[in-house]
Amino acid sequence: MKKMIEYFNISSGNWYFLLVIIILLYLIINWIVGKFIKKGISKTIVTTVSSIILTPIVYSLFITIFFSFVFYEYHPESKFNAIEWNENKNDRHQMRKDLIESKLLIGKTKNEVIGILGKPENYFKTEMDTLKNWNYSMGSEGHGMGWKFHSLDLYFKNGKIESIKKTEFID
Repeated sequence: MKKMIEYFNISSGNWYFLLVIIILLYLIINWIVGKFIKKGISKTIVTTVSSIILTPIVYSLFITIFFSFVFYEYHPESKFNAIEWNENKNDRHQMRKDLIESKLLIGKTKNEVIGILGKPENYFKTEMDTLKNWNYSMGSEGHGMGWKFHSLDLYFKNGKIESIKKTEFID
């Protein structure tokens, strides 16, 4: 009995779901098997064994589908737009893919970057800036039961952008 309880993962919280599933499966399989086997012990055995085997599979699928809907996340993407970038800092993350894949910023100087993206988070006067990395906050979005914070890191070499990296922090 203990092995059967472990097989079905029966606990005080989910046994009634399993009972409902096994009854429904039994009725459905009995109806389907009834089309091929009219009467007898073989119909009962096939229906019972099939119901017992399929119950944990159907239960697992149900739980997986349920949590997929509960934690579904839609993250829209949009083309890079400098005006929207500067006006709506919290939704910048929607433009990250286009900004990186288009390589719009690669090879740009610091002044050109400021003209496109505005001032970075770690901004100094451009003439006095010796940083090799600039960071732009791209806002946040819901992620599971928490938040995901996005930022864009620009890496300079010889005063021009050499590479771009997106950074995500999950809280």
